[in-house]
Amino acid sequence: MKILFICNASGSILGFRGKLIEKMQQEGHTISAIAFDDKSKSAIEEKGVEFFCLEDKNRGLNPLKILTLKKRYKKLIKQIKPDVVFTSMLKPNSFGAPAAKTCGIKQIYCFMDGAGDVFINNSFKWKIIRKVVCSLYKRAFKCANKVFFLNNDDKIEFVKRKIVKEDKCEVVLGVGIDLERFTYKPIKNHKTFLMIARMLKTKGIYEYCKMARAVKQKYPDATFNYIGAEGTVKLADIQEYVDDGSINYLGTTPDVRPFIEDCAVHVLPSYREGQGQVSVEAGAMGRALIVCDTNGSRDTVKQDYNGFLVPVKDVDALIEKAVWYIENPEKTEEMGKNARKFAEDNFDQKVVNNKIVTVTNLCNN
Repeated sequence: MKILFICNASGSILGFRGKLIEKMQQEGHTISAIAFDDKSKSAIEEKGVEFFCLEDKNRGLNPLKILTLKKRYKKLIKQIKPDVVFTSMLKPNSFGAPAAKTCGIKQIYCFMDGAGDVFINNSFKWKIIRKVVCSLYKRAFKCANKVFFLNNDDKIEFVKRKIVKEDKCEVVLGVGIDLERFTYKPIKNHKTFLMIARMLKTKGIYEYCKMARAVKQKYPDATFNYIGAEGTVKLADIQEYVDDGSINYLGTTPDVRPFIEDCAVHVLPSYREGQGQVSVEAGAMGRALIVCDTNGSRDTVKQDYNGFLVPVKDVDALIEKAVWYIENPEKTEEMGKNARKFAEDNFDQKVVNNKIVTVTNLCNN
């Protein structure tokens, strides 16, 4: 069969769906993909995937482009002629799934990768945006055979809001992880912490910076590294924490593994996740975790076993747990080993992908 993935960023095609695509190719299927940019075009095509760029911005609000997005998707879908369509993220779900339905595609599947800022913020502006987004999702999910959620909390909320019917929902714990690529590594420095996330307020970047500053007052030799591209928060906004040595900003990287290996604890104080993939990656490499007790993130931690769950926006709780790790290096090692076991038991990419191809009847072997 010919399978089409409609995504937002080209990097996410291999980054999030690469192993799933390989699994489908092994089943004898042909894969095509559409994204808003062509930055990863060469890498995608090297994997035997037919690639199409439909120029747009994931967060762009250009009314003309939004109003014509379904039409532009429809034109490409008619050209590609897929048998099956997978969509992920807001715009591809909202406009790609209905476009596929209009083109007569019988098998349409949506990935609900995370609700994001739309379901975090509660100002009047965001309530209006949320109402519009819920309406878009509701229309899109009516076109889908199944909707894959990355955590059970999001599924429950979407069913409760009557955005999707429960019998259409499937929960898979994230995109899974390649346990052979993210292998266990011994801890080098027990006083080194790491956060990997885009610079967004809702990722908890300010809480991480404040935690780092406070902990370093007690333990000046502790290290707090940060990796992430600018978003709604700019480097200038956190420059004071870089200048006083509270955090080390390491820029961005296509490969997080060397940086995870250099830390003892991974911290993700995000207000909400689809599923904290970086936490899973760090756990698989044997790193203990600190994450917020919220949608998506709480699925990556078993309290006091492989890490700690703390309340959202609670800087004092972050400080307390970071100090505990510094003062209990043997326990940090133990929790890191537990984190590897937890990843093996819950996030094996092979298990996740097998479930997806089985649910969608794309398993031929």
